[in-house]
Amino acid sequence: MATKIGLPSQILQGKTSVGLIVDDISSLPEKIIENFQIEIVKVKLFFPEWEKFPEKNLYQFMRETGAHPKTSAPSPGDYLKVYKKLLENYEKILVITLTSRLSATYSSARQAKELMPDPSKIEIFDSLLASAPEGLLAIRATQLIREGKSLEEILKALEDLRAKAKLFGFLETTYWVEKIGRMSHWQATAFKFLKGLGVLPIIGIKNGKVGLTGFNFWTKDSLKAIFHQIKYGAKKNKILVGINYTDNIELAFKLKEKIEKELKTEVAFISSVPPIVGANSGPGTLLAGTIPV
Repeated sequence: MATKIGLPSQILQGKTSVGLIVDDISSLPEKIIENFQIEIVKVKLFFPEWEKFPEKNLYQFMRETGAHPKTSAPSPGDYLKVYKKLLENYEKILVITLTSRLSATYSSARQAKELMPDPSKIEIFDSLLASAPEGLLAIRATQLIREGKSLEEILKALEDLRAKAKLFGFLETTYWVEKIGRMSHWQATAFKFLKGLGVLPIIGIKNGKVGLTGFNFWTKDSLKAIFHQIKYGAKKNKILVGINYTDNIELAFKLKEKIEKELKTEVAFISSVPPIVGANSGPGTLLAGTIPV
């Protein structure tokens, strides 16, 4: 059986010297957020077409209309509010943000830091990631905090993990990521061409940007393809896995079961992505992230 990270009761006892803030793009489930006492700052989604029909499922609406949203990073004021709150109970704050090459979230966090009376109490870490692997970094940071590691030690550990973290994504279409400028036109064209040939392109993050990071020539099945990528990584190192889904929850749970049964590897969490990620990547998206442990 896989070794479980667990949420031990002692985590909730007493105070620690470092408080943790993460944006909601990390896609962490509510249970982990609550039990690890993580503060979440939300990225903003503007989707007026969908807001007129709140009873409609987001992904059904996207499939029917082809509409796409606008997004914006949290404001410096959003971070400032949370900084002030946490410093009432913690000596220092660690902020983990999604990649600065996709969002101004990192910039907002830094601007808010400079508005604080003592900016030295706040450290901001650019994950250069998003979604599941960003969430896994947050979990590891929390574990290190609970172990009593210094902020300098935690940052060093996160830097090492960031370099080895992986994101594997499979999209039904590049329509939405191209519309919002997360993928270049030539990459989207290559995606469509390869998919037409029966090749399943892998979407990931490289140097902080979304793009094509690999290909599966032997299967059109996204579950088998993503499992193959995780299996390859698990041969080299013991890894921790996080899984995100949009409107394909059954597929996500099948992947979790396959990973835990066949690889004896822990899946730290499985969760739906926040609407802003789903609205940007489109219906049918399946994501998995890994970090070494």
